[in-house]
Amino acid sequence: MCLIKKTFTFIVTASILVISLACQQKQIDPAENPKGLVEQMVAAIGGIDKLHSLKDVEYTYTYQDLTTNQKDVSIERYIFEGELSWAKFETREKVVLPQMPGEMFQGYNGSESWMTIDGKLVEGDPQMAKFCDFLRKTNYYWFTMMFKLLDPGLNYEYNGTKNVNGIDYNLVKIAFGEGIGDAQDTYVLYINPETKLVDQFLFTVMDFGAAEPRLMKVEYEEVQGVKLPARRKYVRANWEGEPQNDEWTAEISTNIKFNNGFDRSMFEKPTI
Repeated sequence: MCLIKKTFTFIVTASILVISLACQQKQIDPAENPKGLVEQMVAAIGGIDKLHSLKDVEYTYTYQDLTTNQKDVSIERYIFEGELSWAKFETREKVVLPQMPGEMFQGYNGSESWMTIDGKLVEGDPQMAKFCDFLRKTNYYWFTMMFKLLDPGLNYEYNGTKNVNGIDYNLVKIAFGEGIGDAQDTYVLYINPETKLVDQFLFTVMDFGAAEPRLMKVEYEEVQGVKLPARRKYVRANWEGEPQNDEWTAEISTNIKFNNGFDRSMFEKPTI
């Protein structure tokens, strides 16, 4: 009886393993289920639940024009619940108001963005307010983007394959539904069929009227079980993914640290 029981248990266990492996290896028909390719990608980088379990993050963010070498450098801090965003700028040579010297902080508390220079709130200028809001939300989005590509309200379309450097990438076009996000941008993901990662993608910046795409190339760093798009660079391109010039801009995240225990009060607008 004991031998029969053990044999039966082995057979059942082996059968479950075979079924599990078969499910994992099940091929997705991208034309029928382009979202399935994105789901595989999110699983390959660790999944949104894993990211949120890490609570918060601090890292050094460098935004650098590779033609002029001008750069902005900030210490970025985010809390994932509520997508709170904060930054202290250490260098401002490129786009973050180099004409306004002084110690700059920015924050987003989940409902409004704010900015201080030398301890004084910058208020009363709608363009400045829009710029601050754009940076706080955009920097957060770029850091977490790959995990957020399964957010509600996104539409997926399979655009076939394209060979880049010997790899036949699956192309998935993503569009934001009406009223989803601050601007309805368009993305075209180049998904590596072997690694399941997005090695590059095209994107628009409709918040500033840029309907022509940029091409973003991505390299990942794994930290505490999640793969992050830590080294990126982009250039103006066409919808075929062909760069239109050599004026690349780099976006680099270093010193990435999770679970810092940030207090949410840090992200509130100062009462000064």
